[in-house]
Amino acid sequence: MSYVDEAEKVIKELYSDRRNKITTTKIRGLLSGISDIYNDAVQIEGDRLSADIIRRIQYLKVQFIYECGRDRNVEGFIKKSDIISKIDGINGSKERFIDMERYMEALVAYHRYYGGKDE
Repeated sequence: MSYVDEAEKVIKELYSDRRNKITTTKIRGLLSGISDIYNDAVQIEGDRLSADIIRRIQYLKVQFIYECGRDRNVEGFIKKSDIISKIDGINGSKERFIDMERYMEALVAYHRYYGGKDE
């Protein structure tokens, strides 16, 4: 299954349970953290991420976990999207990081397409 198909499936499943909705503000905030790192990562030559980028990705993971503890809707989104294991699977690979960032962008896009908004 492509990351686009997976993202659509995740968002559809989240929307099937009306109690489990993440707001646009929250989902875009999560994407923002990834996008900041992405902008630096794509400029790295070669297929391995720098130690600094890897540290930033690990800190991003901590921020996601923190948000899960603050908001059960974020927790549902993080678990359903399996984003933590995708972060863990990067293992310093530039390509896997880019794939994870594009997956997150697809989640945001489908969230918006299926009616995601601040409530």
